[in-house]
Amino acid sequence: MIKVRISKNNNFIERIHCSGHALYDDYGKDIVCSSFSTMVITTINAILEFDKNAISYTDTNNLEIINIKKDNITNKLLDNLVDMMYQLRDSYDKNINIKEENHE
Repeated sequence: MIKVRISKNNNFIERIHCSGHALYDDYGKDIVCSSFSTMVITTINAILEFDKNAISYTDTNNLEIINIKKDNITNKLLDNLVDMMYQLRDSYDKNINIKEENHE
């Protein structure tokens, strides 16, 4: 299962942490993991195209995106990513788990 943890503060996304594998199919054939990875990579690339210093991210065994600047463009792109994650989860709820923390 892909596990997503989203940390927000005053409606700004501070951090997105992703781990696991969807286990929908074998590695290399898993359409859920493929879709999920494409959404994340496209969002990271879009943000970095606007501003190289807006986020930091690590992609080792887990993926973590940290919102450094917390500007409107970055936050809208991250919000869009989270919306897409929820849409994918709605179709594959046995393969994706999303939890949000909001610190206000």
